[in-house]
Amino acid sequence: MIRALLTLIKIGIVIAVVVWVAENPGTITVDWLNYKLTFHVGLFLLFMLGVVVLGMFIFSVFKTFFDLPKNLSRYRDIKHKEKGLKALTLGLAAVAAGDKKSAAYQAYRASKFLDEKSALPKLLQAQSARLQGNELDAARAFMELMDDSDASFLGVRGLLQSALDSGDYEGALELGHRALESHPKQGWILSIVYDLEIRARNWDSARKILYRAEKNKTITSEKANSDRVAMYLAEAAFAKENGEEKVYARALNKAYKIDPYFPPSVVRLSRMHIERNKKKAAVTAIRKAWAHYPHPSFVALWEEVRTVPAKDDPMNRVRWFEKLQKLNPESVEGLQAVANILIEEGLWGEARKNLEKAETIRPNVNLYKIWSRLEDRATHNDAAVREWLEKASDAPRERVWICSETGRVYDQWMPISDQELFNTIIWDFPQGRRIMSSTLIGNTTAGQSAVPLLGS
Repeated sequence: MIRALLTLIKIGIVIAVVVWVAENPGTITVDWLNYKLTFHVGLFLLFMLGVVVLGMFIFSVFKTFFDLPKNLSRYRDIKHKEKGLKALTLGLAAVAAGDKKSAAYQAYRASKFLDEKSALPKLLQAQSARLQGNELDAARAFMELMDDSDASFLGVRGLLQSALDSGDYEGALELGHRALESHPKQGWILSIVYDLEIRARNWDSARKILYRAEKNKTITSEKANSDRVAMYLAEAAFAKENGEEKVYARALNKAYKIDPYFPPSVVRLSRMHIERNKKKAAVTAIRKAWAHYPHPSFVALWEEVRTVPAKDDPMNRVRWFEKLQKLNPESVEGLQAVANILIEEGLWGEARKNLEKAETIRPNVNLYKIWSRLEDRATHNDAAVREWLEKASDAPRERVWICSETGRVYDQWMPISDQELFNTIIWDFPQGRRIMSSTLIGNTTAGQSAVPLLGS
């Protein structure tokens, strides 16, 4: 709209000048040397316009002639850039496809047509070299990228990946921390450095990185607490092996403080209390955990912390286990534990009542095995024993300690599996591989998540 208005104004000015000249006729005389020329005003103005147009044309011709080398150079640069970018695109596609020959050729073309200081051709050269197994050339290219202030992170990342692939975890950890300096909130860097710190058993450093990852929402609070418990328990085990009792006790107490219901924490802390003749502290820990979630590993512990009376009292064990069972009356584990004690003490009728109640809550393999033992002890009826064992073979399986990554079953929980996987062992059903059961130890955090160690 504005342009059209300006054009109309210009046209109006020209028309006004023409009209003015037409209304004011006259002549212009030029007296030069022996010549005397007389022009009509309108003709003279037209002549001058022609002179101006001719001058502009001549100037344009000369300018085009003198600018020709520069224009040709600019045109060549544009074409080279187009070819270089095309080669870069094709090269990256070749790297992704694993085409070594094409990647090397396109890397050569990209470096030939693009600026030598450009980071992308160097990156393509490095990736192409890695694809061909020339780690030395790749490292050289990544080092050159590190010298580029704008692309140094690409160099660090490339060297980091090379270190991981070659198994140089110490070098990878150093590069990971360097990458964190420039990108402190980058989630994938935090994850890699965290895994490397765990692999190196640098528990303090791992916890610091874990805090940053949790704050950055790279990891959930539930998983972070789970990993913290696992780290403290691993640290406690190492300290106990090396006779560092203070470190051992401190680590166990920290793990228990984070999650006082996680069975491995409760079991280890209770055993430490028993070793130090602090049975009351062990009883308190077991009671608290059992009331929240009755885990089978607490049963043997409960037997250990029982105070044996001076006089022989067969009912003492029964009352002791009934006290535990009352903390969680509907727990199958408690009913089965009491039933086992009753069978050992020869109280067949009471044992049956507990087993019948447990069967209405949750039939399972262990329950029917206890039934078979009761029949064997009470009636010596081999047919009844076989019947209960057959039921056991078809009954739902009980939870076990199982690796959520591999599905392997373990006799007990451990922070690092025998396949070097960190915090992957969970309390779940055998068929629940890689699936977190909704019935996992209440709100217990440890054992519900896992951090696989790199390179394992």
